[in-house]
Amino acid sequence: MRVWIIIAALIVLSTAVLAVNESLCADTDNGGTHRTDAALKNKGEVKYGITTQVDVCLTSKEGVSVNASKWLKEYFCRQDKRESEVYDCISLGFSGCVDGECVGASSTASTSNTTNTTQTITLSSCGDKRVEKAKGEQCDPPNSVCFGQSVAEYGTCQADCTCKIAAAALKNLESQPAVCGDRYKHPSEDCENDTDCASNFVCSSCKCVKVLSQAEIDALKKSASVEKEEVKDDVSKEIDDKYKTVPLPEVNLTATNFSDGAAIQATSSIANFFKKIFGLIASIFS
Repeated sequence: MRVWIIIAALIVLSTAVLAVNESLCADTDNGGTHRTDAALKNKGEVKYGITTQVDVCLTSKEGVSVNASKWLKEYFCRQDKRESEVYDCISLGFSGCVDGECVGASSTASTSNTTNTTQTITLSSCGDKRVEKAKGEQCDPPNSVCFGQSVAEYGTCQADCTCKIAAAALKNLESQPAVCGDRYKHPSEDCENDTDCASNFVCSSCKCVKVLSQAEIDALKKSASVEKEEVKDDVSKEIDDKYKTVPLPEVNLTATNFSDGAAIQATSSIANFFKKIFGLIASIFS
């Protein structure tokens, strides 16, 4: 029994010695502890225990990972421990950081055999936590919460510093009544800005209206003038027809001798007859 205990103790001791001798930290590019290390020009990875970290470009010194910028986060081993440092590739004479390594020296390097022209990249200010609209930025830094024209248009800042409005926010905006002039192009609107319209069209009252040439404007004015005269004539005729008066009958103002009438002559004969009768009776009693 005592022999087995001794053997087990030896096994444990051997394992402990091997564990001490085996390095916990391993770096594929073997460097990066100093700004002059050649490892900055190589994308490496550092394995510490069971986890691995890869060299990466950052949006800022304390930012998030991005494909290209000026900041490089370099991982390295120091005293069998994994550590990291963030370097400014541009201040070190490079053009910037691309895919986890400093690239593109600012000058052309020459040797006796070959001439290597280094890559030059255009760096964006995206990631410096300043929104520069003149450069097309809508938000900064990437992965932060961003807004459109109002707080109702919320979303996530993308790697190129553009704001991607969340689908839920867009759905909510589309369900609201359209408000012309709020700079949000509602589905029922043609436009909110001139840029929403096609060429030769401008945005007017959230409708795309064609820009007329001077000849077209003159033609419209002429057409409107003709139509105005036609409408005026039609209205005048309608008024005349509606309020037309019946002409008065003509009056005969010629002098008339009423004694020549048959009725007047008959009446005069009867009066003369009775006049004679009354004269005869008066003569008898006189």
